[in-house]
Parts: sequence; C-alpha cells; structure tokens
Amino acid sequence: MALKDQKVAVVTGSSSGIGLETCLLFARNGIRTYATMRNLSKADSVKKIAEKEEIPLKVIHMNVNKCDSIAEVFEKICDEDGSIDILVNNAGFGLFGALEDLLMEDIKKQFETNFFGAIRTIQQVLPIMRKRCGTIVNISSLSGYIGFPAQSVYVSTKFALEGLSESLAYEVEQYGIKVVLIEPGVVNTKFVENILIPDNTQSISSTLLTSLSPSASSTVTSTTSTTNSDKTISQREITKYAEVVQSFLSHYYHAMKNAPDPKQVARVVLESIETPAVSASEGVNFFRYPVGADSKLYAEAKKKMNDSELHSFVVKKILKPAI
Repeated sequence: MALKDQKVAVVTGSSSGIGLETCLLFARNGIRTYATMRNLSKADSVKKIAEKEEIPLKVIHMNVNKCDSIAEVFEKICDEDGSIDILVNNAGFGLFGALEDLLMEDIKKQFETNFFGAIRTIQQVLPIMRKRCGTIVNISSLSGYIGFPAQSVYVSTKFALEGLSESLAYEVEQYGIKVVLIEPGVVNTKFVENILIPDNTQSISSTLLTSLSPSASSTVTSTTSTTNSDKTISQREITKYAEVVQSFLSHYYHAMKNAPDPKQVARVVLESIETPAVSASEGVNFFRYPVGADSKLYAEAKKKMNDSELHSFVVKKILKPAI
C-alpha cells in the first residue's frame, strides 16, 4: 500500500488498556498510528512491540488538557503524513465516591480530562478532517447511558460525551466525517490503578481490593491530603454513604476480575472505523457500539424499561446488599 493511501490515526491515552490495544490493532492492520500519552515513561513497552513487529506505530507526547500540546502534535503529524483520518478519544480516569464527599477541585479535573480533553482534540482535528473526511471515535462507557451510585461525576463526564457526540454527528456529516461512540462495560485493564477515591472512602476501597488482590490495595489514590484547605472533607470520618459506596465498589472490583480483555474493545473500535456511515433509517447501527455482556445488558434494559423499572433493576444488581 502506498504511503499516501494509508490512513493515519491518533489515539489518546495509549499507554495501556484500551488505548494501547487499539493502537496495536490499527498498526497491525496497516493504519499509520500515533499513540499519544501524557507520560512518556510508560512508552517503552509500546515502542518495543512496534520495533519488533515492524508496524507503523509511533509514540508521541501529548497532553489533552493543553490546547498548545494538541496543536503542536497535530501539526507535526500533518507535516509528516499529510492528514489525520481517525481520532480516538480514549484518555480519561475514574473519580469514584459519593458526590457529597468529592472535592470541587477533583470534579473539575475529571471533566478537564474526560470531557474537555475530547473537545480540545476534536476542535483541533476538524479543520484537518474537513479537507477529506474522517472518523472520530469517542470512548464512552456503560456509564454514559446508565447512572450508577458512587460514580456521579464520572457518569456525568460520559453522559456529556454522549450528548456532545450526538450533536456533533449532525454538524460534521456534511463533510463526510463520521462520529462513533464506543460503550464498554467493565474491562480488565489498569483503569483501576488510576481511580481517585475520597480519603474518607479509602479504607473501604483498600479492604475490598486487598480481598481480591493483596498488591492492589495501594493502586487507588486518595483525592485529598492533610494539606488540603477543605478540612470539612479531608478530615471527615468514614463517609456517611459507606454502605452504598461499598456495594458499588464491591460490584465493580469483582466484575473487573472476570471482565473482557481490552483487545475485545479494540476490535470493536476497528469495526466501527470500517463500517460505512449510513442513514439511520436503514436500520443499521453505525453510531453506538456497546461492548461486553454487562454493557449490552444495561443497554437493553434502558430501552425496554421505564424509569422506575430501571431504578429497581440497578438497585437489585448493585445495591441490594446495602438496603
């Protein structure tokens, strides 16, 4: 395949998990892929695989929270490859805990990366894609269409991403640009290592994680410290929502043990790229792609149940032990 005929992809949050597997699958299928990440200290394993397999995969530093960083990277890629055909917005992390316990500073950080990070990359890539079409893939979540306790802020970022994607699809369709939402359920990745938990919930999380894996209890980070000025939160005793939070975290951590591999999500991402954008009236799914048994289960429940039934369904699945 001639260099000019190869598609060019940019994937954010590529150091591990879904982002990494998507980069590898793209490159193994002949797509010139740029694996972007904020921390290049995690890049060695990606580079070694690319060199060993001789696949078109490059690692590049990019911070989705900084417009200048994105602009610089996109300009460099266009100088080298002429365009960007595929953008996969995968960068993000989890902020778990009862809303009352969360610091506004951490809530803003969650939105900066999970939502505004995607907006920044999309705004930068659209002028490039308008010249010859393209595909924007936003990695959403099961939490993008169902609200869960102890995930209020994380869920909010994913709901926002879903609304953004729906609206954006109408705007850019005229330029041959396709927008796709990937909605995984729980996936067996290192996502849990980047979860932030309020310090008054930390003991609950650590106990649950230790019961699953003794080495895992240190991977979840507290969102507060003794130097934090908000003493009403950082010095609080254990959360008043302990039972609800414990039920959710127990469900989540146990689901992680038997969750699908991120390769499964990567395969769906590739499928979404290769599926032609067609009219919704033709009855073909080209916009939302639930991934995993849990995601598909909740997607069907949302379609078939009224609000009261759905609420009871979530309570039975996740909170019943706490009530």
